[in-house]
Amino acid sequence: MVHLKDVKNQLPNEIKALFSELKVTQFLKQAHISKQKGYSVAVLFTFLFSLVFKGKTLNQVLSGREGDQYMKKDIVYRWMNDPHNNWRLFLLRFSASVIEKLHALTDTKTHLRTLILDDSTFYRNRSQEVPGLARLWDHALKQGYKGYRMLTLGFSDSYSFIPIDFGLLSGQKKVNQAITEKDQRTVGAKRFKESSQKMPEVALEMVQRALDQGIYATHVLMDKWFTSPKMMDQLHEMGIHTIGMVKNGKTQYLFHQRLYKLEELYAKSTKEYTQEAIISSIVVKPSSGKNPVKIVFVKNHNKKSAWLAIMTDDLDLSSQEIVKTYSVRWDIETFFKASKSLLNLTKETQTRHYQALICHTTIVFTRYILLSWQQRCANDERTLGGLFYELGDQIKELDWSAALIELVHIIQVVSEESGKQLQDFITSQLQHWVDTLPHYIKAYLPNLVCET
Repeated sequence: MVHLKDVKNQLPNEIKALFSELKVTQFLKQAHISKQKGYSVAVLFTFLFSLVFKGKTLNQVLSGREGDQYMKKDIVYRWMNDPHNNWRLFLLRFSASVIEKLHALTDTKTHLRTLILDDSTFYRNRSQEVPGLARLWDHALKQGYKGYRMLTLGFSDSYSFIPIDFGLLSGQKKVNQAITEKDQRTVGAKRFKESSQKMPEVALEMVQRALDQGIYATHVLMDKWFTSPKMMDQLHEMGIHTIGMVKNGKTQYLFHQRLYKLEELYAKSTKEYTQEAIISSIVVKPSSGKNPVKIVFVKNHNKKSAWLAIMTDDLDLSSQEIVKTYSVRWDIETFFKASKSLLNLTKETQTRHYQALICHTTIVFTRYILLSWQQRCANDERTLGGLFYELGDQIKELDWSAALIELVHIIQVVSEESGKQLQDFITSQLQHWVDTLPHYIKAYLPNLVCET
């Protein structure tokens, strides 16, 4: 039997060491994430964190045959639903700390430091009562769904991606108009209000929070949904440049005292004869913007007769540097894929509370940060997915190792309550058994010893 007090011991060995190295529980305290009585915050957080490596959902663990070994379901959900827990502050400070450690491993002359902004689908198709739930459109699958838009801001140095902040945003076609919290002064209530804001407004607030937290980056990378002259000007005022894909729309640009649309600028741009995907470039001023921008036209590999345009307000970059920097934006796409496919972003909890969704998403982001840091420190050639599956295998081994340690402990307790002669016999037999165990078992059982 594995008791709740050994929940921390059910983490993979590598992850358990990272918890101490990165001081995860200390950042929980700094963010004022607390619990008045009963199980500690560290135990609850570690329990939820380790679920994915067990291959089970929260409901399967707490309602299954081993459920009596853990806390009651109400205790977990009550803590996850607490609107006073500031999960945004925890993720900001924790990610900033890890990014600072990454800087020590990064050559500032050759490596990039960028913020990446993008949104992804957050499906809750089987839900009906979650506050702020809306009917939205999945542009990738070309179908509607119920859920949220998960707007995410992350950091990348072209080697490691670290999620910094996120928001679960609603839409106009709300399924549930309910308000989550009666006390509108709590951080949970303020977070829920954010779900009704426009996406560009939330995005700008995220970037400002990251910069205020001391996270250093030179550029913000965006896709064409976010890139606009107004957005770029607002980021420029914050002291950070923008590189983003720009859509071929109605926006006009001033070139040689005349206004042109993007497709017209393509014919006016200067050709660049390189072996790369770059076709041409041009420096113009948006009619609705304050600062001049450089537009680089590149080949569209999905359609040879078409082109794509990348725009930046950093005129000091060459066309090759602009394209190279923008290619780092793909890191956030792999993050979305790993979070949903491997780390159970949308499938692990059945909660109907908005604040619990925020809690769960933060824990998933924390899992990714620890895996990313582990991969970076070891110069690991394994993919993040391969590393995840190997850590999951460790959990299965740790289950029986903890059970054996518990069994030895029970035998020792029984021995202590026996007579001196029987106690000596039990101890000698137990010690003999431990000594004859194969070495590969002893390696997983460092605590399996008998005291005479």
